[in-house]
Amino acid sequence: MEILKNTMRFGYALVCFTILTSCEKDILNQLPKDSLTDESVWTDSQGAIQFVNAIYGNMPSGFDRNYQGWAKGLYLLDGATDDGDVCMPWTNSTQLQNGEFLPSNVPWGETWGDYYSLIRKANIAIENLGTLDDESLRQRLLGEAHFLRGFMYHELLRLYGIKSDGNELTGVPILENSLTLEDNFEIPRSSYDEVVNFIINDLNKAASLLPTKGNIEAGRATVGAANALSSRVLLYAERFQDAAIAAEKVIDTEYYLFEDYRTLFLTKNNEEIIYAKKFQAPDKFHFDVNNGYDVINTPRSFRGASDAGWGGNVPTQNFVDSYEMVDGKAQDVSPLYDETKPYENLDPRFEATVVHNGSAFRGRVMEFYPGGTDVTNQPEDTKTGYQLRKFHEEQYPIYTKSSDQDWIFIRYAEVLLNYAEAKNEASGPDPSVYDALNQIRQRAGIPNLASGLGQSEMRDKIRNERRVELAFEEHRFFDIRRWGIAENLLNGPLIGVKIEKVGDNFKYTRYEFETRSFPPKLYVLPIPQDEIDKNPAAKQILGW
Repeated sequence: MEILKNTMRFGYALVCFTILTSCEKDILNQLPKDSLTDESVWTDSQGAIQFVNAIYGNMPSGFDRNYQGWAKGLYLLDGATDDGDVCMPWTNSTQLQNGEFLPSNVPWGETWGDYYSLIRKANIAIENLGTLDDESLRQRLLGEAHFLRGFMYHELLRLYGIKSDGNELTGVPILENSLTLEDNFEIPRSSYDEVVNFIINDLNKAASLLPTKGNIEAGRATVGAANALSSRVLLYAERFQDAAIAAEKVIDTEYYLFEDYRTLFLTKNNEEIIYAKKFQAPDKFHFDVNNGYDVINTPRSFRGASDAGWGGNVPTQNFVDSYEMVDGKAQDVSPLYDETKPYENLDPRFEATVVHNGSAFRGRVMEFYPGGTDVTNQPEDTKTGYQLRKFHEEQYPIYTKSSDQDWIFIRYAEVLLNYAEAKNEASGPDPSVYDALNQIRQRAGIPNLASGLGQSEMRDKIRNERRVELAFEEHRFFDIRRWGIAENLLNGPLIGVKIEKVGDNFKYTRYEFETRSFPPKLYVLPIPQDEIDKNPAAKQILGW
């Protein structure tokens, strides 16, 4: 299917006649099960399964999102938030952090074409699965195709669209059918609400057709995945009561919080995972052989047989400050906080997520002070004083194993957080809101929330809990946008820590490691200019 991906990338399927003609010629040369025109794909069970499998396999994720056609997953979107930075100055992360780019060179702009190419394939599946004789398989694959199409429209909408009042066209173009040469390829954006309705219709259809977890192989869509994604889509759309109802359909079903926060991201198919992109070396890995997330996100001070770590995504002090102490109080008010030992007695999720001075990481103690092992004076050194631990398989030296951790798109903790936020916004902090949050806090090993919180106070607690629990899972990038607070957080300095070794002790000094700007237009990404050239009807928004 890789040839098809390259030749059939329509952007969002709005391409010129000559490209379509070329694609058709290439299609005719494919093997039957990879051909979009060969009816045997849709009359043969294995052919239909392989076609849908190719959609799953090419879904962009945080670990393997297409980077300019030559790399995958170089940095997480969290690196362009107040929680993170990117230690690879040669990437386009700085442009994304400050909005200093044009539609002709959009960071991660490949996602537009990648998603619409997959939407086209989902449309083809939906249009043709009716000819499959095996009714049970036909219904299941149809449910999967509707789920995948809804998922991809959700990703497009949160990257390139924005919620607006009235009927302003601030969504993305909707393609409900695969296009032919006779179709009009100039398709405008739809309104935000129209796209949300389209997604929810797809997910409702999927939920009516899909099996539950345990009755299908891991990595495929389930009824739980469809309902969980609905809760997120509706939460983003501020349809709070509906979002809470969707989340309730998942709560107390076959999903549970995995017992250990640190290892849940390394334990494949565990009970917390609702939907994930599956990787399995040697056939399916993040980037390249003996490369991927672990190499990209290891400091330069670690070397393998062929090269050093790349530096990768790193947390900021702004993010570290969001962790409560083990007594459930904020760092600035807890009697447990000691500025000379700032990492003691923090929420245990901190150690599971962040590598700091004095951490044990990849078999040794980290030294983030001048003269220490982990200050190499190379451009990829962390400026924040931290590295990222989350997702790492530390037991394998870099360049000895192809990274193949699964990327978790949706997990049960997010559903609990979706429910808590939606319910609090809809009707205030009732006992069910406390229960949802306290389940997560109990797993983390910190006290339950204090009772008697008002709606605004609970909102702050929920937002901070999302920040900590879902850190570096690419939620923060969208959360601060949908909450409308990105301008407040990202117009000004970000904070790191400088470490000085004084005898056997350390002195930690906060400092401004960089200043960022957040122009209002950065609430969305612009449609890449080459896609606008193909379809001038899809207008830019927010001043792009």
